[in-house]
Amino acid sequence: MKRIISFSLAVLALLLTGACERMGTIYEIPEGSACVSFPSKAAKIDMLPSDGNKFTVELWRGNTKGAASVAVDIDNQTNGAFTPSKQAFEFADGEAVAKLDFTYPDLNNFGGEAYKIVLNISDAKQVSPSGISKMTITAQRKLTRVFLGTGLFYSAFFDEQWEQDLYTTIESPDYYILPDCWVKGKDWTFTVSGGKPKWPATFDTGYLFVDGDNNSYGDVWIKTGGTVIEDGAMYLIVDSYYLPEFHNYDFGNAYEAFLPPEGVKIW
Repeated sequence: MKRIISFSLAVLALLLTGACERMGTIYEIPEGSACVSFPSKAAKIDMLPSDGNKFTVELWRGNTKGAASVAVDIDNQTNGAFTPSKQAFEFADGEAVAKLDFTYPDLNNFGGEAYKIVLNISDAKQVSPSGISKMTITAQRKLTRVFLGTGLFYSAFFDEQWEQDLYTTIESPDYYILPDCWVKGKDWTFTVSGGKPKWPATFDTGYLFVDGDNNSYGDVWIKTGGTVIEDGAMYLIVDSYYLPEFHNYDFGNAYEAFLPPEGVKIW
């Protein structure tokens, strides 16, 4: 069964009845506007064998009179791994929901990497005043984790060391997960090929930087500069710890280190 990004009919009903209302104000539907909205700003797709190499995105509209074609800009950050069926959502007369499919090759071609696709309604006039005009989709193969043990992690950013669990997956045994690495709820992941660890060029640590006055500056990101293996430990060279949401403020460079669990050889 293919995967469909959708909400409940009850939520859809709220959209249709309130598509042109905001802050207690009633808006007249502009002529030619479909008054559309995505179901949410972000969606996570777990790719499963039962999906038939396809998932479907929905777009809703409040103005269901007549047929409508609503063009969408697709920022396909997947190196061609996912192919949209078309470049517009097509509504039949009276239809409140339109669908757009994304197909992808054999699921076995995928490892543990995550792919991002950003959809943005091309014509802002088509969007409901209370609607969502942009949706970010993250698609990743559904993976079955396998616990390998507990190692040690050292962060030069905090100058702290702690015990760190390590997982791999059945579907992609060269994909490794450091769950809740810097903060709870944010996993760090890397792959190993030919005994060499490979990290994303940049990634979100999940750590929200807040100053002494409780002002938030967004998450700290890492720009990676390669890895070094020494005495069984992996040293992730950090070219920059930075804040993308605050003028790319740079904390400087250093390293993060991980020593795998005793008896576990991954490089």
